[in-house]
Amino acid sequence: MEFLQRLLVPRRLAARVWLFTLPSALVSFERRQRIPRMPIGRGCLLGLVLIAGGAAVLLRSQGAEGQPGAGSRALSRFRERPAVGAALLALSGVGVLLRSLMLTAYALGLAFAFARDTVDLEEPQLPRRDAGGDAWEYDETQV
Repeated sequence: MEFLQRLLVPRRLAARVWLFTLPSALVSFERRQRIPRMPIGRGCLLGLVLIAGGAAVLLRSQGAEGQPGAGSRALSRFRERPAVGAALLALSGVGVLLRSLMLTAYALGLAFAFARDTVDLEEPQLPRRDAGGDAWEYDETQV
């Protein structure tokens, strides 16, 4: 893990970056460089299962907030922030569905780095309407 500490890896990633911008750049890079796709055939339907699992984790977490659970320290980060775990499951499902080796490896690497407390991932959130009007609020997160 000393190798990761010497790299110039940002400590905190905004949801816009780790969930939308970087994955689309990876898929574009993979297609331009003609990197071969994963040879999983009909196994790419596993991607649909992963995406549905991410949605289920997100929906289940909405009703059960603040429930402490026993388990390993690495999994406790996902229990504290279930939206991150749900997004990583869905992202890996999209990678398997597209048969994209780089996107799947990216999602697994992010999950590993988040579990080891190397990188802090911002939770994905929908913009909310303010109480007084029709305008949407956006956070001013700096990358």
